[in-house]
Amino acid sequence: MAARKIVYVVFVLPVVISVILGGFVLSNVLAQPDRQLNMWQLNFVAQSAQEGSKDIKIVNLLNSYPVSVPLNFTVRVNNTSFDCGDLYMTIYNLQTSPKQAIDQNAYFSQCFAQTNSTLPLHEMFSPVINSTGTYQIVADMKDKSYQNDINVTATFNVQ
Repeated sequence: MAARKIVYVVFVLPVVISVILGGFVLSNVLAQPDRQLNMWQLNFVAQSAQEGSKDIKIVNLLNSYPVSVPLNFTVRVNNTSFDCGDLYMTIYNLQTSPKQAIDQNAYFSQCFAQTNSTLPLHEMFSPVINSTGTYQIVADMKDKSYQNDINVTATFNVQ
């Protein structure tokens, strides 16, 4: 009989106290303005596969985006021989034949090596796409002398 009381005190009582205190903390957090309960924090938004040089990557590129929302693309270059080079970013509509460029921008003298910054520096490539479909983004980085270049290509959807 005494062993059964010890089992309750050692094993069951801490679980009950934890549930009560957890519920109290959760209710206080949810009582704050603009808070919501999101028990499933698994992020099923897949990142788009990128093809091209391993020295350049489009950062935070997703598989799909909503219509008429600015798409914020940045690029990370891991090869310092392209420091202070020029970056060209283009978005193509893959549903046209031949594929048609729908947005394009050039960023000159992108010196990133000292600060290890994403490109474009002090700007963002943020086109707005107003129609659904499949699109391709191409980021092309040229060195200062225009002798070498690296590029990366990825496909995404707008829904």
